[in-house]
Amino acid sequence: MSIREQEDMLFKTMKAVEPKLVTDGVVEESSYLLAKYKIVFVLKEVNGGENWDLREFLRGGGRSQTWDNVARWTEGLLNLEQNIQWEDLEQNNEQRRNTYLKKICALNLKKTSGSYTADHKIVALAAQTGRNYLKQQFSFYNADIVVCCGTEKPFLECIYEDSHIEWKRTSRGIWYTVTDRIIIAFAHPASRTKDCFLYYALIDAVREILMG
Repeated sequence: MSIREQEDMLFKTMKAVEPKLVTDGVVEESSYLLAKYKIVFVLKEVNGGENWDLREFLRGGGRSQTWDNVARWTEGLLNLEQNIQWEDLEQNNEQRRNTYLKKICALNLKKTSGSYTADHKIVALAAQTGRNYLKQQFSFYNADIVVCCGTEKPFLECIYEDSHIEWKRTSRGIWYTVTDRIIIAFAHPASRTKDCFLYYALIDAVREILMG
């Protein structure tokens, strides 16, 4: 059974309980599976609407807010051997989104929409309430790298609830843990930090973790 078929079966069950659910997951299965690393971005919630499909939205290129940074991060993570200049990363964002967002999995802990600023307590409660569904969904992806976008605590409590997690820190202060994959505690892509700072902080961290 394909990843998409597994996702859709799970979402059908979930929608019987919550019809307003916004589906998410692997944007384009072949691109995700063929990428150098299978990357999952763990986000909080979508901003607005109900009963729509984030996968389809991202397959069409998404929008600049949030997704420009995710596309940049993905390009950098899949090309760690390259030192991409920021001047190049500032340009061609629509083209980059159309290329690199197809290679990712985007997983929201809370699958109904919220406001402009997510309420951490509400997101954490939704994750705990739906943790069995989240664990099942995450098991579909066989991720190599998980980037928790301000979501590491509720994510780990749901997915690794019975496991002891040993946190480590890179030489530049980025927290991570290595289980059966690399899990990085990072910022939300729309956080109020310069985009260039976010990009190089993440890429340098993963480069250090993987390459020493």
